[in-house]
Amino acid sequence: MPDQQNSAIRRMFRLLVLFMAVTNVVGNVLSLLLYRPILAWVGAPLPIDTFSFTFVCAFSFAVGVLAWIIYRDPEHNIPLLIAVILGKAIYASFILYFYDIGERHWFYLTSGVWDAVFTVICFLFLIRLLSPDLTVLDHGQVLQGGDLSQQRKKAVILYFSMSGNGARAVQRVQSGLVSEGYTVEERPIEIEPREQALFRFPFQHRFAFLRIMIRAILRIPVKIQPIGLAADHDFDLIVVESQTWFVGMSAPVEAVFRDPANHAAFAGRDVAVINVCRGLWRRPQAMLVRWVEACGGRVVGTRAFTNPGRKPIRTFSLVFCLGASAVGRTAFLRRILTPQFLSSAALADLERFGKALAQRPSADRSWRK
Repeated sequence: MPDQQNSAIRRMFRLLVLFMAVTNVVGNVLSLLLYRPILAWVGAPLPIDTFSFTFVCAFSFAVGVLAWIIYRDPEHNIPLLIAVILGKAIYASFILYFYDIGERHWFYLTSGVWDAVFTVICFLFLIRLLSPDLTVLDHGQVLQGGDLSQQRKKAVILYFSMSGNGARAVQRVQSGLVSEGYTVEERPIEIEPREQALFRFPFQHRFAFLRIMIRAILRIPVKIQPIGLAADHDFDLIVVESQTWFVGMSAPVEAVFRDPANHAAFAGRDVAVINVCRGLWRRPQAMLVRWVEACGGRVVGTRAFTNPGRKPIRTFSLVFCLGASAVGRTAFLRRILTPQFLSSAALADLERFGKALAQRPSADRSWRK
């Protein structure tokens, strides 16, 4: 079943890339041949500089050709996919800028919006192509761990939680581990005192969320207190929970891996990764997994869970929640806003994940419960 779903998603992305290729090639040929009647029909002015107009059409045509090559063999044309993403993002940015300052007709805006949409689609496809291993893990498969014959069935959970959503998630993973005979220690990631006020929820300052958003977009690190995990610790499993902050992993969790002093604690150890988010979790998950691997950790399982609801209501609910500094739902919007906590089904799945981690296969086949 996971393989079938993975194939279906890959097929969907390939078809979208093919659609982009055909529309770019055919659309730009028609634009060069019929731009006068088309612009007259929509009431848009003719291009002042036909040379620049021709160049833009040729550039977009070339992007369509690249998209066709990517469609034929996505895995071996990742650099071309990156080039397409950059090209479309730059073009969309220019169109949206010139439209905003009043120098472009609304008809030209459609091409900018088109390219912006396909920039996002290609970016999501790139994330999937760069992390094919995560697709299998996300469906619940737990991989073989290291030699557990000398270990003591002890696990440590590193996590950061502002609203309590992440804390609830790790508690259920802990329950699953404990039910299988594990001793579990929770270690919340603590921010240094001078920055604690900014990362406290409900927000104490009016513009705190805006500051966190800007820091997340610019990947500005935050300083945390030592996690106290020595290189020779006796935990045979490390579980790391992270939130999603603007299509990236949360700064406090990333700070753990940015500190070289913590790398030895992960080297050669079994590590499981959990992402708790309101959507757009794949890139943050990939970032966290790659950090673990860069430190020498052995990733044995990954899971990601989103809050109930569908977009765009889920996104609106999140923005309202953060703006109001409350995770509950006000009475007059109770029927519209979605909950900001994981569902009971997701929590139950997390507990099953904890049990599966405790029962993971070992390099030493003699190790049992």
